[in-house]
Amino acid sequence: MLNQPGGATGALVWQLANRWRTAVDRAVSVHGLTHATYVVLTTLYSLRATAHPDAETGPPSQRAIADASGMEPMYVSRLVRSLESDGLVVRTRDERDTRVVRLELTDDGLEVARPAMRTVQALLDELLAPLGGRSSDRTRQFVDTLAELLDTPLDPGATDA
Repeated sequence: MLNQPGGATGALVWQLANRWRTAVDRAVSVHGLTHATYVVLTTLYSLRATAHPDAETGPPSQRAIADASGMEPMYVSRLVRSLESDGLVVRTRDERDTRVVRLELTDDGLEVARPAMRTVQALLDELLAPLGGRSSDRTRQFVDTLAELLDTPLDPGATDA
């Protein structure tokens, strides 16, 4: 099956995703995180860092974290509650729309996120070495291909809404 073009594509994507998730889980465990909590924490870090300082909307919403990370909103909610109980994030209700939950990193959250990101960057150097490293042309092509696949609807007649 591995010799058939496309025949093992799904299996290989699944195996690679699981291998990388496991590697990240192990790497960030020293920071008290799992791969999933790392993704939520660093997505919040990234969204907060790229937010316009004059934005009227305030801190990123829980839904924005779900959308940016590709995780299910209910799963993100559960992870955020865990991060909040660990003192890494603070949840607040939006003043204009109480259905919206806004998230902010605490000082402790920043102290965990920054070294965890350095740990994962070092891991990515190792994981992407076969392609020439994080900044190689092969890696950029790989990322572009993955992004293209992720942007393609699973049901050609459906749209992501």
